[in-house]
Amino acid sequence: MKTVRFAVIGFGNIAKTHMTALRAMPVIKRLPVVPVLDTLVTRSPDKHAEQAAAIGFRSVVASPEEAAAAGGIDAFDVCTPNARHPEDVAAAVSAGAAVYCEKPLSDTYERSQALVSNAAEHPRLITQLAFTFRYHPAVMRIKGLLESGTVGDLLQCNISYRRSGYLNPERPVSWRLESGMSGGGAISDLGVHVLDLIRHWFGELAAAGGQTNTYVKRRKDAAGQGWTETDVDDWACIGYTTESGVKGMLEVSRIAFGADAFEIRIVGSKGSIVCDLERQAVPAVHVLAGSVPAVPSPASLALLPDEKTTMGFAVDSHFGALHHFLLRLADEDRYPSLAPSLEDGLKTEYWIDRILGKDKLA
Repeated sequence: MKTVRFAVIGFGNIAKTHMTALRAMPVIKRLPVVPVLDTLVTRSPDKHAEQAAAIGFRSVVASPEEAAAAGGIDAFDVCTPNARHPEDVAAAVSAGAAVYCEKPLSDTYERSQALVSNAAEHPRLITQLAFTFRYHPAVMRIKGLLESGTVGDLLQCNISYRRSGYLNPERPVSWRLESGMSGGGAISDLGVHVLDLIRHWFGELAAAGGQTNTYVKRRKDAAGQGWTETDVDDWACIGYTTESGVKGMLEVSRIAFGADAFEIRIVGSKGSIVCDLERQAVPAVHVLAGSVPAVPSPASLALLPDEKTTMGFAVDSHFGALHHFLLRLADEDRYPSLAPSLEDGLKTEYWIDRILGKDKLA
């Protein structure tokens, strides 16, 4: 069976989530190709060499250019800080390899444009962005409900995506809290997922505006010794209208201590759909008249682990996205409208930069 040899760029938590999903995939699913963790790209190759070997990597190198020069890589999995994505993707496409890139596309709309333009010069390469909530089982079911007209004409969708890990100022600064590396805080980390779901369910945005705020203004520095100013938001609120006429409010927070949730509230002319993506695989449907219909089971649920092999919503969604990526590489894409493109990331970055008030917009 043909193998797909991966170079994983980065060795943080998200990279390890990708590795977990890829290692588990041949155990859980019958695949047309076999994913192989071939090369780990990390700034500290000596430090991580032993662990990388235990995971199964054939080699450990210090840069994506070094991995590309060695040859034999079929796909680069980009799991680095946002500001590094353009250079990492450029190294991958120059090597003629497919690209699976973590969200957001980069730290600014302008740099995201350059990344997309560079990739577009290699149109035969498969690329995919990790908007993994498209692969959440409830999101797939909601998509089916909306397409079936179960709740009638779509009027409104409000979403609140709340995490809590950054309320404590004792948590030292990392790249996610530095605008020069991340591009933004909660709005870049969580807001991209929320905006992508709106586009995925309802179509293009016609307008979006909002506000951000930094409540925890000082944090421990990276060494955990002194204190430093924080220059990214930890909360944002966005009002939007889609071209199809759906309106709503979106909230994202990284300081919602004790209230972690990803709440979806969709209202149509005949009823509503309610779900918490942190806890529910099946949304609740409420209708004004008649019996509540059965929630559909889309064919794309086959991308996910079943109830006996589940690793939790977070890892399962990454699993489904990477599974789809492998099917696309094998030219067996059964769900052509599902995969998030680099252009999808560019469109969300456009609105985020507008809300953040960044000057350089095309």
